[in-house]
Amino acid sequence: MTRRRDPHSYTRVLLPEADLAELVLELATPLLADLGASPRIEAARRTLDLVITFWNAHVLASKLWERPRLKELNELKKRMRGRNASREDAITFDLLTSRWRKHAAEPRLVESWVYEHDDSGTPRLTCTMCLPEGVKEWRPPPIEARIAIGGRLLDEVRIALGVNQFLTFPVSRHHGEIGPDGTATIYATMPTALQLFAEGVLPRLRSNDAVEVMVSGRQLGPMVLAEMRCSSSSPNLNDLAVLVFKPRADSHE
Repeated sequence: MTRRRDPHSYTRVLLPEADLAELVLELATPLLADLGASPRIEAARRTLDLVITFWNAHVLASKLWERPRLKELNELKKRMRGRNASREDAITFDLLTSRWRKHAAEPRLVESWVYEHDDSGTPRLTCTMCLPEGVKEWRPPPIEARIAIGGRLLDEVRIALGVNQFLTFPVSRHHGEIGPDGTATIYATMPTALQLFAEGVLPRLRSNDAVEVMVSGRQLGPMVLAEMRCSSSSPNLNDLAVLVFKPRADSHE
């Protein structure tokens, strides 16, 4: 039975820092090299048009997204690897497929592009980007707004909802306080706390098992979990977990 995808779900991605145009040119390098040392710009544009079509088809079809789209990739495969494809097209497709592996997690589509000579006469590729349907850019909050337990940032903890579906809670749903004696009180969503317990990130209650804790960007060192309770200030007592951490006894020695 085919699972119905939630039309309102989406995948959050952190955009790569590398310039998109440079990555496209890197993928196209062997094909552009085959054109010779100083190819006509029209020939280079035709090559880049093929490479960008290949790029976009693979980004759209990626299984990393909640709603991958296979139509463009299937059409390209039929054209270049189908029964009526030339041997040269098949070789080109296989070459690009091999080189694509290093870009397999790339979320960016080439929305529009221009390849022309700059003022010095050097051909330059410039392009704009967009994201596939169901994919949204994620920008990490400032570290001063974040809380981490055992190296896990609470706003990045993922709770599985199904195949390729996860729930996360933003920084606004978690907060922490540091007392004068170094005690850290963290208010986390209950699903987040349970997920950390399930993964073995949270130590046992009142044990000497320590874990690194960070509150608002401040590293507190090894801490032990002294108390866990539901928050009495939450409208629903099951919504919020109160985690009280104290410095480990030997951390000041």
